[in-house]
Amino acid sequence: MRDWCAEAVLLLLLGDDGFGRLQLRQIREAMASRRVAEQPILVVGERAHALQGDPAADGVELCDEAPETYLVRMQANLPLDCRVIPPPVGRHLFARFLSAQSGGSLTAPPPAFQLPFVRPQDDVIYLSAAAWTCPVTCTAPRVCPRIGWERTWHLPSLLRGWAREQGVPSIVFTPRGPSSGLESVSAARLMAAGRRVRRGGQFLVATAAPCHAAASLLRVG
Repeated sequence: MRDWCAEAVLLLLLGDDGFGRLQLRQIREAMASRRVAEQPILVVGERAHALQGDPAADGVELCDEAPETYLVRMQANLPLDCRVIPPPVGRHLFARFLSAQSGGSLTAPPPAFQLPFVRPQDDVIYLSAAAWTCPVTCTAPRVCPRIGWERTWHLPSLLRGWAREQGVPSIVFTPRGPSSGLESVSAARLMAAGRRVRRGGQFLVATAAPCHAAASLLRVG
């Protein structure tokens, strides 16, 4: 296996199955068009090796492990400029990483949000400002392609405001990148959040794009 800790910059692609394939195709297309520099790719997921044989996975390192477990295990060694790309659909990866790293517990916030889509599921609540199904390739432009006018919503701001009203500190990850499917969070941002939650207390942890979000309440200590 490659010595990832020796790389100055790398991309951690955290996903598998159909969505992992979509992410791989998007990232390879972005590298081919030079929107993203050529970099090593590591796919981490319980079924990462299901991607074997896909042309987009040629030369890609595959690691069969829960992503949050991998991040906890490797947190002391990851380059801080490493980019972590969460899966577009699935469990709330960053909240699970912070919970595993701090020994905290997760619960779903109460469904107190006035949005078209509000769905608590186990230890996370999924939110959407859209009353329709958006394609996973949507880049959330200022003018919504579905309704044809400028968006009036911004879920990161909504979640931070709700946390302030509840008197709960918030950690809101807003993955960003050059194209849809490549939105990422730096390892430095993840590690800083880990140091913060280890001090103890309750936090709202969210991963949010302008239109969609996943949020959990993390209690440490």
